[in-house]
Amino acid sequence: MLRHTQILKRLFSTQPKRGDKVVIAMSGGVDSSVSAALLKQQGFNVQGIYMRNWDSSDERGECTSRQDWQDVQKVCETLGIDCSHVDFVKEYWNDVFEKTLADYAHGLTPNPDISCNSEIKFGALLNKIPKDAWFATGHYCRSVNGKLLRGLERNKDQSYYLSTVTEDALKRTIFPLGDIESKSKVKKLAVELGLFDIAKKKESMGICFVGQRKKFSEFLEQYIDQPPGPVVDLDSGQLIGQHNGLYGYTIGQASRICHGSDKWFVAQKELSENKLVCVAGSNHPALFSNHCIARDWVWTTEEKPKLVNNQLLLDAQVRYRQSPEKAILSLRSDGLYSIRFKNPIRAIARGQQVVVWDQDWCLGSGVIETVL
Repeated sequence: MLRHTQILKRLFSTQPKRGDKVVIAMSGGVDSSVSAALLKQQGFNVQGIYMRNWDSSDERGECTSRQDWQDVQKVCETLGIDCSHVDFVKEYWNDVFEKTLADYAHGLTPNPDISCNSEIKFGALLNKIPKDAWFATGHYCRSVNGKLLRGLERNKDQSYYLSTVTEDALKRTIFPLGDIESKSKVKKLAVELGLFDIAKKKESMGICFVGQRKKFSEFLEQYIDQPPGPVVDLDSGQLIGQHNGLYGYTIGQASRICHGSDKWFVAQKELSENKLVCVAGSNHPALFSNHCIARDWVWTTEEKPKLVNNQLLLDAQVRYRQSPEKAILSLRSDGLYSIRFKNPIRAIARGQQVVVWDQDWCLGSGVIETVL
């Protein structure tokens, strides 16, 4: 009897064709809506599916899920396709949100969007998709024979956020927006396809449950109990202020500390002393590093790239909007990965995801454990 993975390989060894069943994750936004319309236009048997990941009855968070679900239903009615609603509130809380809170409480800077993609969208949701159906999303990237590639719209390329999705999942996935060169063209297509209300809808930014009116640090303080503490100048050791809880600060960001005429930026977070260490000026040398160590490494491809002399020259990013930088990846004896950048990178923070590419091909990523 064929194992589950062997069955999937047999089912999805060819490219999608007209008439195939495609289930597309829809958010109520322009990207997933246009993706659904394009799939329908191309002759696929399309069905929309909406994920509810946050309980909007939780007074400490905000979410537009009710309105988004209504928008999904309107789009699907316009396109003449079926849609369904699935609830992953429990899974999101356990597998994404609680881990995010724990990381912030330990001084890290996690990326919950990456966890949501691997654990929920390409995990719990994909497991609900019929085995004979393709899966689709509105991400700006491409999947070719299970290889994750950057989208042609480089300013919106989202392969960074999918860097922990495995090849098995990618072989089942279609990204209709991957070959579109600009976001403006997507909005224009929305109008041409009759999705007028969606074309005018504001783009969602950040994490949905935080809401637009609340700073992320203010949201976190409702869940993380950390006391205020001292803020010191890295160079002089002088006390320059007080922080409101280390979880609310990220390496490299403006500290909002008023002391003298300088603008102060976060350089270190020392949990053992509950101390925030800052430097004067956004380009202080202490904010730059060209070497980090990563744990929990995930390759997007089944066959790991071969390291030559235990090294591989790649492009790497530690943030979504960062320009790719040349870096040498090497495997250490303890199983962790070392990433040495050709040029120093500003504000590398523990807990961030470092993602690597071979030209357009996103090979994988790991969580930054140490910055050297």
